[in-house]
Amino acid sequence: MTAIATTTSRSRLLLIDDDELIAGSLRQYLAQQGCEVDVAVEHSAATSLMSAQRYGVVVVDPYLTGGVHMQNHEMLEAITHLQPRASVIVITGYWSPELARMAAQARLALLTKPQSVIALSDLIFGALQGAH
Repeated sequence: MTAIATTTSRSRLLLIDDDELIAGSLRQYLAQQGCEVDVAVEHSAATSLMSAQRYGVVVVDPYLTGGVHMQNHEMLEAITHLQPRASVIVITGYWSPELARMAAQARLALLTKPQSVIALSDLIFGALQGAH
């Protein structure tokens, strides 16, 4: 699975994570809650989706392993360039002081894995409400 696209709506979000189990579970839960969710498991799929759609929220694990290893700042820069109005939530199992500093400077929410689906979805719903 490289990208899953759904129809346009006010509650559209992009989930970028190379862990297909996490991405699929979160996508299913959010869809049940009425969100339109696109999923990308690699950088190229994420940039293609971000070039074609506008998102209220982008949830990203910046350490993608598909294909070429991207530096975390390159993925985050692509998001802020292609989706300047989106709220960005960074979720990763590889916390670092550099990533924390980058997230703080860009005013991004930063969470470490593991997170419950409900805790993460609460943050996503709050960000979606702020995007309208």
